[in-house]
Order: sequence, then C-alpha cells, then structure tokens
Amino acid sequence: MTSLIDELLDSVDLSTYGLERTKVNESIGLDDSETELDPQNPNPRGSHGGTEEKDRLDEIIRSFNERFYSGWEEAPEEAKVKYISIAKNLMAHPDFKEKVAQNADKQNSDLALKKIMDEIMLNRRKANVEEYKRYAKDDAYYQGIFDLMKRMIDNPGLMSGT
Repeated sequence: MTSLIDELLDSVDLSTYGLERTKVNESIGLDDSETELDPQNPNPRGSHGGTEEKDRLDEIIRSFNERFYSGWEEAPEEAKVKYISIAKNLMAHPDFKEKVAQNADKQNSDLALKKIMDEIMLNRRKANVEEYKRYAKDDAYYQGIFDLMKRMIDNPGLMSGT
C-alpha cells in the first residue's frame, strides 16, 4: 500500500501547480483618489432583511424536527424540553467535563460524547421506547440527534432561557 502511495506522489509534478514569480521587488501603484466599489453580487442570497428576531435553539430544534419527526404528534415546545433535558443530562454526566468539554482531541471527544449519549438514551428508553429504537437502529436519526446535541452543548447559553 505504501509503495502505491509513494508511486502516486512521485508521478505528480507539484512544481506545475505552484505560483510563478515573474518579477522581484516590483511595486504596485494604486490610485489614491476616493473610490466606491459595487458589491460583487448585488442580489445576495441567504438570511437577510428580516427584522424578526428568532431564537437560535428554536431554529435548531425546528430543523431537526422537520427532518426526523414530520407527522409525529409531539408539540414543538415538548420537543424543545426533551432535547434540553437530554443535553443537560449529557453535560451533568461525571465524564463529560474531562472527556468531552476539556478534550482537545476532537475525535476522542466525539467518541466519549457518543458513549455518554448511548448511556443516557438507554436510561431514557422506558420513557419513550419508539424513540430509543429509532436512536439505536436508524443511523441517519442517530447522526441527526448527535449533531443536535453537539450544537446544544457547544452553545450552552442557548438553553438558559428554559
């Protein structure tokens, strides 16, 4: 395997991808008169123009619910309380601070968070068996709730309103 990688690296001439300097110590003269530039795209896309203030946590949860709970009867406020409860349980776990929050190694931090989350979801299975089954068997749902929890614990200030 290593010989194949070495062979690939030897076959690529990286000097053809570099910048070529044609002049040394050449200065660029700029016009010092006052100038105004038009925007690159006069029709920007994205979220702008709205004066309505939206709660970031509500938006995160709404997005997650639209993806995984469309057609379910759970009210948005119930879902918000549930997710905040799960996130707070994660952060209150004895291993959270050392193995997740203070762990500079992102991969090990994610593995520790997964282990803590598995433990918490297993303990919550009696409250909602269907959710636990989905958590345990549906990879897309698992990844969605894992990402949701990471966003929530990375921004604990979002949960202070409850």
